Amino acid sequence: MNSTPLTTRDFAAVLEEYADRFSLLTDLLIEENKIHNLTRITDPTQILFRHILDSLIALKILDFPAESGSGFTCVDIGSGAGFPVLPLAIVRPDWKFLSIEATGKKAAFQQKACRALGLTHVQVLSARAEDLAHDRRYRQRFDAVLARAVANLSVLAELSLGFVKIGGRLIAWKGPDVAEELRLALKTFDQMGAAEVKRVPYLLEGVNTEKISMSLIVAEKTRSVLDGLPRSFAQIKHRRLPDICI
Repeated sequence: MNSTPLTTRDFAAVLEEYADRFSLLTDLLIEENKIHNLTRITDPTQILFRHILDSLIALKILDFPAESGSGFTCVDIGSGAGFPVLPLAIVRPDWKFLSIEATGKKAAFQQKACRALGLTHVQVLSARAEDLAHDRRYRQRFDAVLARAVANLSVLAELSLGFVKIGGRLIAWKGPDVAEELRLALKTFDQMGAAEVKRVPYLLEGVNTEKISMSLIVAEKTRSVLDGLPRSFAQIKHRRLPDICI
C-alpha cells in the first residue's frame, strides 16, 4: 500500500486548460438532469469537485508515456452519466474509450455530450458489461478498465477483468474503508487473472478547503480469463466466484 496519498490538487493547470470544455459538460449535465435523474449533485462547483476532479485521479495511475501513449485503450463499465470516461476523454484525445452503461437515459446523455464536445474517440454502448465481456471485439482487448462506484469488489472483479488484456489494469474508485471488502475479493481477483491487487489512497481536494479521503483499487492482469467468465449477473450476485467450481 502506498503510504503517501495521491491528490487531485495537482490538476489545477488541467482544470484551467480545459475550463471551457468542463464548463460545457457541467452545463449539459445540469440541463439534462432537469429532465432525467442522472446525478444528485447539481451545483457546478460540486460537479467539478466530486465528478470531474475525482475522475481525473485515474491519470495518476495510467498517465505514463511509456505505457499510455497514442492508441491507449480504456473501457468504463457502469459509467452512469459519463464519469470518469468523459473528463478523461476531454484531456486525453489520443486515447480510445468505450463507455458501457446499461441505463438507456444515461447512455443517451453520454452520446449527446460526446457530440457536443466533439469526442469522436469515445464509443458509448447501452449494454451490460457481463454480456459484452464475452464479445470477441471487446474481450481482453483493453489496456485499462475503469469502474467508479459500480459494485462490491467481489462482483466488480468478475464483471470487469474480462475486458483487460494481460498486463493491463483495473482501476476502481472506493471510499477509505475498503480493506475488508478488498480482502474478501482477493480470491475472485485471482480467479479472474489479477494476481497483483493494491489499495492506493488519494485525497479529493477542491478549489476551496474541502478534502475527502478516498481509495483507488488497482489490479494488474497477469493471466487470461477462463472461458465462461464472467457469469450472468444473477449468478455473480448469488455466489462469489471462489465458492463454486469452474
